[in-house]
Amino acid sequence: MVRDKGIEWDASADKHGFSLDDVMYAARHITGQLTYVEDGETYVKFTGLHHGDPLVPSVEVVMKMTGGGAIVVFHVNAEQSGFLDRR
Repeated sequence: MVRDKGIEWDASADKHGFSLDDVMYAARHITGQLTYVEDGETYVKFTGLHHGDPLVPSVEVVMKMTGGGAIVVFHVNAEQSGFLDRR
């Protein structure tokens, strides 16, 4: 895991080639959001605009808020249909 700007970046977040800058841009341009608790952990799923690639207009992000106040990003991908409807 890598920590940058107070955010932990899990290795699984690298799977689709998006960066922390992509996540930060999307977080400033959110188009949808869902927060839920599972097994005592708080998760945030959101979609937001993507910059720099007209073929990928938006991304989907899943992150966990830890009890210690850390943010762990573990999923970033081009937005897929129904993303906010799934857990």
